Formats: sequence, C-alpha cells, structure tokens
Amino acid sequence: MQPISPLPLSAAALSLAFSASVAASEAPQSTTVLEFADANTLFVADSDGAKIFAYTLPDVVPATESQGYNLIGLGAQIVEQLGVNPFAISYHDVAVNPVSKETYISLSVRSGGEKSPMVIKVNQAGDIVPLDLASLASTSFTLSDTPDDSVTFWRDIPASTFTVTDMDYVDGALFVAGLSTGEFASTLRHLPYPFDGSASASSIEMFHTVHNQTETRAPIRAMSVVDLNGTQTVVAAYTCTPLVTIPSADLVDGSHVIAKTVAELGYGNTPLEVLHFTAPNDQYQPEEYVLVINKERDADLMRVADLATASTSEGLSEPVLWGDAGVETTSRPLGAVLQADDQDEQYLLTLKRNLDTGDVDLVSYRKGAYFRLNDFVSEYNFPDYAYSEEQEFYRTFQNLLKVDAGYPDLQR
Repeated sequence: MQPISPLPLSAAALSLAFSASVAASEAPQSTTVLEFADANTLFVADSDGAKIFAYTLPDVVPATESQGYNLIGLGAQIVEQLGVNPFAISYHDVAVNPVSKETYISLSVRSGGEKSPMVIKVNQAGDIVPLDLASLASTSFTLSDTPDDSVTFWRDIPASTFTVTDMDYVDGALFVAGLSTGEFASTLRHLPYPFDGSASASSIEMFHTVHNQTETRAPIRAMSVVDLNGTQTVVAAYTCTPLVTIPSADLVDGSHVIAKTVAELGYGNTPLEVLHFTAPNDQYQPEEYVLVINKERDADLMRVADLATASTSEGLSEPVLWGDAGVETTSRPLGAVLQADDQDEQYLLTLKRNLDTGDVDLVSYRKGAYFRLNDFVSEYNFPDYAYSEEQEFYRTFQNLLKVDAGYPDLQR
C-alpha cells in the first residue's frame, strides 16, 4: 500500500472516552468489524461513529457437535428476507459465537444515498435472524482523534472507514487497529474489558520491504494476538502484504512503536484475516498455525514456531521488490473469500463469493485441507475411476470432504 496523505494533525495525545451504558435510542452509524469476548458479549465496531459497542446477547444453546456450514446461495436468501436490491448489500465481517457456533454477519444496505447498518445471525440450518441491536443491553467506548471524511482515497473512500480495521479480544482486553489523526496515523489501541475508562493508544511504524521505506500512515488491515516464545504478540498484516510482530507490552499509551517486519507475502494484495489456530501438520500431528487470508491471492499458511523464531531475529530491513521473503509460508487455495473466522477444532468458516453464480456462500473449510472438493471436477470424479490400494488414504479423505460439502451419497 502506498503511503496515504497525512491526515489532519492533532496536538493532543491520542485519547479514548468511556461510556458506561448506551441508551436504547442510540444506534451505531455503521456495523463493521465483529469480535466475540464470550458467548454473550459481541463487540461491534462503528467506524463511522468512531465507537466500539459491546452488546450483551441472550443465552445461547451450546453446540453439541462439530458441524460445518454448507449454505450455498446465502446471499440470495438474505436479499429475499430483507427485501432489498442484491447489489445494495455490502458485507463487512463474520464472527462465530464460541459456544453456539452460530455465525454473526455485519453488513450495510445502501438506498438512495443512505446506508443502513445491520448484524444478522445465521446457523448451519440456514436460519437468518436480524439482530435488534437497540433492544440489547450494551456499553461503548468512544474513540477520539479519529479520521473524518475530509480525507478520501480514490475519490470516494472516506478515511473514516479505516477508523477500525480489525479487532482481537485476548485475556480481558480488546486490541483495536485502525487510523488516527496523529502525525503517525497507523494506530493500535488496547482497551481493557469490561470498559472502565482505561486504555492505551500507540502509533505504529514498520519497514515495508516492497516499498523500500518506513511507513507510519497505512493502517494494520488484519491481525491476531499470538503467544510467541511466551510473549503476547500482535501478528499483523498490511496491504501489499508485509507481516509484522509487535509485543503487546510495547503498547504503552502515547508510545510510538516500531514493529518488526518478519515476512513479505507479496505485492498488490489486501489481507482480509489473520487467523490463529491448531490444525494437523504433515505428520498428522496437531500444530499451531497462522493463516493469512488474502483478497487478491491464495492464503498463506505458516507455522507459529517459525513466527516465534522470526520474532527474535533481526527482521527484514532490505528492499524486496517483487518476491516473497522472511518466514516460510505455504500457499492454500482459499479463493474468493470475503471474510473468515476460526469456527472450531475442525473447521474454518468463510463468507465467500461463488465464482460460478456470483452469489455469496457461507461455507466451512476443514483444517488441514483448506479446500472444498466440490469446487472443481477432477480425475477422481469419473464414475469408472478405481482407487488403488496405495490411494486408500485419499479415498477415505475425499469421502470425508464429500460429506462436508453436502454430498454423502457420492462416497465411494
């Protein structure tokens, strides 16, 4: 991402305002990034209103088994239920309830130059329930020194849409990435929850190898908080796609933090998600991974062990104009994904564009595989194909993926 034009400067230190409760009449101006603290607490970022809402949800029924999502054409069902133009919907984020495994989707509906923010709940059966946010008990945190619409990108993208670019809740605190109006616009905030008025905001600097320069304006686009060598660390990705590490202990209020660039994942790309989870490795043993899901390229999978080693190394400081560098990654074919979340021990959940129909699907990917067997036709699909004895593993695994995709009758 090329450096953006400086936003209006503020002489005051970055600050945050606390609101103990939210009146029932107050509604978010936008619903963008979502994050769960627990089964009953959903954070909703309001980038337009420069606020973070924490909504208290009703009690949920715990999921009794791991069940993948296979909702093909969900977008058409949402359009029908809401009674809106299919081209009027913008999808912003997904978050899986950690107990019920229901999916929450933030979106906005445009009409006549106005937009209506919403959050809807979807389960594996395809039931769609819009949330009545005004009826839910909530608290909020107001972010100050945030960008307004006096600065735009590509003529019609307001800087305010980058007020909150990602959130991650860990150990009683909410990490919030986005822009501020300070001299160093890229900002990482740390908010204890329940909100008590205390918080920190740090400006972030990093070396972008593809651009061969230090950058302080472009915000973190996706992140996850990971334990590296016993140190709580923010693993963050920027547009175009440098990956950096930031020890959370460095996020002292008002500090200017220099992130360590540990990988260059490729130019001309926007990272959508940085997910941290455990999955089978090549020896079929559980191992910790970080997966960067991208908008313009395949996903990048890397071992947490390799990130831990890189976090103690020198870091990238030389230009890498066209190639990848740093932490070793493997490519995974997660194409056309709009947003994603870690669903459970077996699955990743994705909201993705169906490249055959143009519709939006809500589907799960099995960890360790990272593809859906029904997305293509191969040699194995021909009815006269016979598996050899050496291919017994592939036959068994493909049968599992057929069940995941909703084709149990095609098992062989």
